[in-house]
Amino acid sequence: MRMPPALRNRETHGRWPWGSAAAAVPSTVAVYVARERLGRDGQWALWLPLPVLFWHQTEEWVIPGGFLPWFNREVTGSGEDEFPITRGLGLFINTQIGWTLTLLGAVLGRKHPAIPAVVLSMDVGNAALHAGELIRSRSYNPGSATGSLLMLPLGVAGIVRLIRDPEVETKQVLKGVAIGIAGSIAMMVVMKARLRLRR
Repeated sequence: MRMPPALRNRETHGRWPWGSAAAAVPSTVAVYVARERLGRDGQWALWLPLPVLFWHQTEEWVIPGGFLPWFNREVTGSGEDEFPITRGLGLFINTQIGWTLTLLGAVLGRKHPAIPAVVLSMDVGNAALHAGELIRSRSYNPGSATGSLLMLPLGVAGIVRLIRDPEVETKQVLKGVAIGIAGSIAMMVVMKARLRLRR
């Protein structure tokens, strides 16, 4: 099947975003098919972040895309499309951290609730960044729709669900939330530091 010209010529700043775009629908269908079981034991808080992440990355990098130049130019003020987040760093953040951590949270979340708590709190932080920039600029940014409509409510609801789960140690959830918040802040600090060193 040939890809439509509008997608074939799209600048995604790497090939990995097509993986997210390809996984968005199947992962959503899989969660929908398992909705009764996931809803019954609260595992939706562990598994829903995966398709939400794929949809968010698809919006950021593929349709409509443009996250990399938007973030670098508008958020960090670098004046460059591919710095301080480069294509390689974007790949690492979104796949090595994003995909891996979210999948680990889904698979190991019942035994290690700190992992999904990290994921959910980073989702909230991600959504807050997009929403804050949306309010500041009064204009759409790549990721603001899925961030506001999917990531933010899921992140908050998921953390609350984990805290209320009698089989989950609340201290572990709060530990994960703290790590997630620290990670979100650290990401911005690192980007600003890279920019200062470049100058």
